[in-house]
Amino acid sequence: MRKLGLIAGEGELPAVMARNASLKGLEVVVISVCDEIDPEVAGLASRIHRVDLDEISEAVEILRKEGISEVAMIGKVWRKETYRSDVEEAVERIAWSEEDRADTSLLSAFVKNLGQAGISVANQLEYLGDAVPERGILGHLEPSPAEWDDISFGFKKANAISEAGIGQTVIVKNLSVVAVEAAEGTDEAISRAGRLARGCVVVKVAWQDQDRRFDIPTVGPDTINVMLEAGAGVLAIEAGRTIIVRREDTVAFADEAGIPVVAVGEVETFEDNDKRRRGVR
Repeated sequence: MRKLGLIAGEGELPAVMARNASLKGLEVVVISVCDEIDPEVAGLASRIHRVDLDEISEAVEILRKEGISEVAMIGKVWRKETYRSDVEEAVERIAWSEEDRADTSLLSAFVKNLGQAGISVANQLEYLGDAVPERGILGHLEPSPAEWDDISFGFKKANAISEAGIGQTVIVKNLSVVAVEAAEGTDEAISRAGRLARGCVVVKVAWQDQDRRFDIPTVGPDTINVMLEAGAGVLAIEAGRTIIVRREDTVAFADEAGIPVVAVGEVETFEDNDKRRRGVR
């Protein structure tokens, strides 16, 4: 049986990936980089290895010993962990040739390190099923015309910060940026925006040159919960390039909370969406 190595962070996505890989007939060997692992992952894996971030280079040796030539990487690794002094040293050993220490640069350096050992990294989308939605309104609620204008405005700004390597999320209201995601993560940015202005529109995009092997943007029930607490009004994600954890549950929760969720394939306005819905070209 062919093996797939799964380098797993926090959250529910490692279980989704492990389940889909198993359905494809693969034996899943997990390298966990977090303190706790999802029980479903534990039930699906043939073996689990725990590796701390300050010893991440050991993952390569584990994969070699397991006879694994392909890995997938999924799950949350908190940016703050990379600021630990012991982890900073490990990062420098791997990423010394990168021009900066942005998330994508660190992950790219690790992928290169795996490649030098003859280990390829799989496209995350290959093992995520329908967790990545196509363009459209995902629930039963639609944004208002003013909210569509904020979505259009927000996508332009989100693409700008994405291209600059700052973050993937902006929160806007009335054609004005309220908060920008950086190292603190999406949830903290939403909470910060909620303290400034209720009824904001949250816009999340992929990195401009998104590597589909890692760090695809993700939302889920926790995102909706944070938005509800912050009084945010709409969630707009980039279609075909954003993962929704527990998609059905997330959209149902958003409908219940009165939060429209839309997947947008390009910068668009209310008029664009209205024409598409009515079949007008």
